[in-house]
Amino acid sequence: MKKIKFFFLTFIVALIVNSMAFSQDYKTATTALSHAGDARNIFKPLSQDPEAGSILKITENQINSFIETIPGNSLANYGFNSREELQKITFDTPVRVYTLKDSNIVFTSTWRVPVVVDKEYRALLTIIKVNEEYTLTDFGARVLARELFAKKSDHTCGLLRVYELRSDYLIEASSGNQVKFIPIQGSKDKLFDLHDIFNMIKNK
Repeated sequence: MKKIKFFFLTFIVALIVNSMAFSQDYKTATTALSHAGDARNIFKPLSQDPEAGSILKITENQINSFIETIPGNSLANYGFNSREELQKITFDTPVRVYTLKDSNIVFTSTWRVPVVVDKEYRALLTIIKVNEEYTLTDFGARVLARELFAKKSDHTCGLLRVYELRSDYLIEASSGNQVKFIPIQGSKDKLFDLHDIFNMIKNK
């Protein structure tokens, strides 16, 4: 009987400690956001990002070396129907990629640049800062590109990558200066806040 009581008490203590730790993580995250100012100051809409222009220039200077290496029989994997479409490529506004670190939302020094053909997102380019310089490192993600095209809005500020959940969320600066998150894989009308995401991580 004593062993059972001891086990039960140990379980309760562990549960309380874990609950307090999670609560502190969430409190830290929301406090960090509120201290930085309202959502419009923390995250700017894609069209207002001051670095977007320089990222586009890097993309335009480096894209040809990637296009030339795409085999003709692999075009569909990159979101294209023919090699002629490669000559019609344009780019939409670059998107910053964020993640969660120590209960804060942090920029990963990574951008995704939508590749556009006939007003459709066909693929995403990945631009990463390497040795203090941004470099085009990858070309693809056609499924993610389609989802991004379908769900982004004038309030979209970036992409949140949650590694613990293996999920991506659009960051939206909604009305009332609040940050909301739209799952890339899922309903466009379903919005999450940080508390929801931490709960999902906790219950994973």
